[in-house]
Amino acid sequence: MNTPDNKRRRKSKEKIMKAFVRQLQDKELAEISVTEICQEAEINRSTFYANYLDVYDLAEQFGQMMLKGFLDMYAEEIEYHYH
Repeated sequence: MNTPDNKRRRKSKEKIMKAFVRQLQDKELAEISVTEICQEAEINRSTFYANYLDVYDLAEQFGQMMLKGFLDMYAEEIEYHYH
């Protein structure tokens, strides 16, 4: 069953994110295509679109994931200094 957070879906999203980051090392965001991400991640376009609307949606979710990771990493310090 394709539940929102099953192992297969998490693995697909991980492969997409890794391919996206590799593409960002060489290109501007506007130059990255879904096709290139799918080829590098070795997934079907339907898998990409099951998780993201487009490359910009992927970029937005990636940014949110990075921010959450940063905030989680410094949660104690943030709480201590601001409360």
